[in-house]
Amino acid sequence: MTVPAIPLTITAAGLARFTAAQVADDIDLAISSVGVTDADFVAAPTLEVLPGEFRRIEAISGEAVGPNMVHMIIRDDDALRYTVRGVGLFLDDGTLFAVYGQPTPLFEKSALATLLIAIDIAFPVADVGVLTFGDTNFLNPPATIETMGVVELATQDEADAGVDDRRVAPISVMAASIANAVTAVRTTLSKLINDNVAALSAAVIEAVDGLSARTTYGSGLAKGGGRNDSNRLLTVEAATGDDVRSGARLDAAVTPAALRDARVLYVVDSREGYRALSDGTVEQWGIADYGRTSEGAFALNFPTSFPTECTGIFTMTRNSNQTDLGLTNVQEVGLFADHAALYAQNHNSALSESGGFRWRAWGR
Repeated sequence: MTVPAIPLTITAAGLARFTAAQVADDIDLAISSVGVTDADFVAAPTLEVLPGEFRRIEAISGEAVGPNMVHMIIRDDDALRYTVRGVGLFLDDGTLFAVYGQPTPLFEKSALATLLIAIDIAFPVADVGVLTFGDTNFLNPPATIETMGVVELATQDEADAGVDDRRVAPISVMAASIANAVTAVRTTLSKLINDNVAALSAAVIEAVDGLSARTTYGSGLAKGGGRNDSNRLLTVEAATGDDVRSGARLDAAVTPAALRDARVLYVVDSREGYRALSDGTVEQWGIADYGRTSEGAFALNFPTSFPTECTGIFTMTRNSNQTDLGLTNVQEVGLFADHAALYAQNHNSALSESGGFRWRAWGR
């Protein structure tokens, strides 16, 4: 928070130590802390203690910013709530250097707020370099000729009127010069454009004529073209289903629609023992055992179920032992999407041990 300018009263003890420091006495004038009070008192030079002091703040920062001026900032980050009617500046040895007080609250601090008080002290003497402070890492002094700090910039009207308590920004000082420079640049650019517009137009026309004289030709499957002095369209003719079936044309592109119209089949899924075609036909194949040792019914479970149904199957008995005892005959009982119901029949008393049978099934 900020407060209006307050007139500090230097105590007799503080003035004595300050005066002695001017004549090179070995006196430490470090302002190390600030006391605050809620008491209503008279800020007299005879005070040696701050009446009603309830808190001592050591987070202060300051420096000399002019021949006879000192700028300092007081900071309190603690989560405390209090009201302040008076302040006192204490030297490092505990001497009360200066005080200020008033009947009404000077400021109030809440527990969630950080207190920041900026104080500028003007001394009647010129040498204030003997005053020191504990920390300067959060100092924000007013700007002077010797010190960088905070300034309020003057408006153009204030700069023209010569208001002394404002700082003139370079943009205000240079406003007229910038306006004149902008006018000069505009005039120069306008002249350059006018002088070169004819040459620029001629160059553009020549470039356009050169492009128009060129010709685009179709090649391969692409047909069309012509001079570039107007829009040209290149086309590629699509083959029909009849074109695909005849296989004679060399100047048309085959599209998926043409493949469909020509009823061209292609594989959409293929893996070991399984193939699906583009018309929805599915084929499966493999080698199986009878799953039994005597004649009777058994099931052949397909590795992958048909999407809708199995519509056919054939089998071939394997005779890897080349026996002449008669081979087993595998007969169809019923077909289902996930299996085939089969029946094994042997011309002899038992199923042959020839290595099972090879099968192939199809469906959708």
